Amino acid sequence: MVADALTVWERRLAVLADQVPAMTPPPRVWARIAARLGLDTRPAAAAQAPLRWWERLGVWRALAVASFVAAVALGVLQLARPPEPAAAPIVVVLAGSDAKPGLIATAARNDRFLTLKPVANTAAPAGRVFELWALPQGRAPTSLGVIPAGAVVQVPLPAPAQESLTNIPALAVSLEPPGGSPTGQPTGPVLYSGTVERMY
Repeated sequence: MVADALTVWERRLAVLADQVPAMTPPPRVWARIAARLGLDTRPAAAAQAPLRWWERLGVWRALAVASFVAAVALGVLQLARPPEPAAAPIVVVLAGSDAKPGLIATAARNDRFLTLKPVANTAAPAGRVFELWALPQGRAPTSLGVIPAGAVVQVPLPAPAQESLTNIPALAVSLEPPGGSPTGQPTGPVLYSGTVERMY
C-alpha cells in the first residue's frame, strides 16, 4: 500500500516538476558536494601533475627513518661515552685571615698528588715563595713543597691521598725565602689555611 501511495504522489508532483525551469547549480555548490563525497575536483591536467617533493609520502618516510637512525646513533654514543670523573672526595679550602678563599686543594682517594688551584690573586711578594704544609694532629708541620703562586699545580704525595692525609686535619701555606723554609718549619707568616674535608 505504501508503494501505491508513493506512485500516486509521484504522478501528482511530476506535473509541477515539468513547470519548473532547469537550473545549473553554481560551481561552489558542486565543489561542496564533491568535498563531502571526497571527490577530486581538480582539472584532469592538475590531477595528473607530479607532486612537489614535500608532498611525496616517500620523503616523509625517509625522514622518519633518518630520525630513527639518528636517535639510535645518539643513544649508542651516550652509552659508549666514558663516565664522568667522580668528584674529588678530599677538598681543602685554604683561606686568608679575612676568611676569603685563596686556594683550593683537591684529590681523589687514590691520587698520589694534591691539585692546588688559586681562586684569588695569590701573587707572592718579590723574593718570596709559597710553601705548602700539612698540619698533623699533635705533631710539627710537615712540608709538602714549594708551590708556584697564581698557577694550578699538582703537589706530589708520598702515598695515596687517603693515606697521606690520615690524621692531617688541616693544610697551610706560608711565605718563605726562595727554595723554601731553611729550617724545615714555617719561618714566615701563614697566609692561607684550611681544614681537610673528606667526602666519604
